[in-house]
Amino acid sequence: MFAIKYVIQLGMEGPENLDKAAWTKEMLHVFCDLCIKAIDMGMKPNTHFDKAGWKYLLTAFKEQTGHAFTKTQLKNKWDGCKKDWRIWTKLISETGVGWSNELGTISASDEWWKAKIQVICRDH
Repeated sequence: MFAIKYVIQLGMEGPENLDKAAWTKEMLHVFCDLCIKAIDMGMKPNTHFDKAGWKYLLTAFKEQTGHAFTKTQLKNKWDGCKKDWRIWTKLISETGVGWSNELGTISASDEWWKAKIQVICRDH
């Protein structure tokens, strides 16, 4: 009930926001593991999961997390993760940039960060 009141208070009661889902880090890990398993089982023959793949993801996600998200909610998460992955791979492929497993962050020199921040500020 709190969540419904909160959404209405924010003025987000429109239908475009009904498919928003709250994700924890643990839920994201489960979802990623299930997507990998579905791909390994041949449920993503081309650029998208097939009908059996989505059914598997919906069922297995609910079984493992207790959350019954909709196909749209899972697809939104998939699309968002894919976008984030593309950005991440582009960033770490740049000269002088790496990944710190210890910190779980991008590792780069202060000069690289200053230049990147200038580009971002210029573009926005």
